[in-house]
Amino acid sequence: MIFRSAGFLSSGRQCPPELIKVVGEKGVDLASHRSYQLDAPSIQAADLVLTMEGEHVRKAVDAWPEAFPKVMPLTEAAKIVRHLGGGQVGIGDLISHANTVRDPTSYLTSTWDVEDPYKRRLKHYRSAVDEIDGLVDGLFSCVV
Repeated sequence: MIFRSAGFLSSGRQCPPELIKVVGEKGVDLASHRSYQLDAPSIQAADLVLTMEGEHVRKAVDAWPEAFPKVMPLTEAAKIVRHLGGGQVGIGDLISHANTVRDPTSYLTSTWDVEDPYKRRLKHYRSAVDEIDGLVDGLFSCVV
């Protein structure tokens, strides 16, 4: 699998110092990481696009409506994998199941959001990083 981090802010931005510190405590150096703005080629090339918030699903689908089937919040994807039994799950199976059970109106609320720690205390960064770490571990220990 190939992973890429992207978002809706302009490309080239450095991570907040708090995030660099917290992720550094986990042994990952983000000092040279720069943001990458999500674009059409990235959406088209992706098998799965995971977001941190329901609003991000809405923004991606507003820009690229055809992407809806493969764009979902990380928290929702992790829940679906757990629902499927936590065994080996293909990305196609995850997407197929998601599109039979998901409720697009849930993206209008904070139901699926990972709390954004930006401009908050270090403990909020730690909480968000721990949550994301757990979700990613749970999801990608099962997805093949």
